[in-house]
Amino acid sequence: MTRLWPQGSPIQVIPAGGPPQQFTWQGQTHQVAEITRHWRVHLDWWQTPVWRDYFKLTTQSGLLVIIYQELPDGRWYLQRLYD
Repeated sequence: MTRLWPQGSPIQVIPAGGPPQQFTWQGQTHQVAEITRHWRVHLDWWQTPVWRDYFKLTTQSGLLVIIYQELPDGRWYLQRLYD
C-alpha cells in the first residue's frame, strides 16, 4: 500500500543544499540510508511552472519514500510513503 500526498507534506532536510542525508517529518527525524533514484522535473514553464528535484530513498529505519525540493523557493516535501 502507498500513501500519497499530491501537494506534498512539508519536511525539513539536512543539508539544506545537496542530496538529503536526513529529514524531519511530523516531529520524527529519519536518517537516509540510500538514495535509489534522483530526477529533475521542469514542466509547464509557459504556464504555472513546476521545477523540482525528486529523490526516492530508503531510511535507516526501513521507510521507502519519495521526497522533493521545490527549486524556486528551496522548500522540501514528502510526496509518497510506501508501506
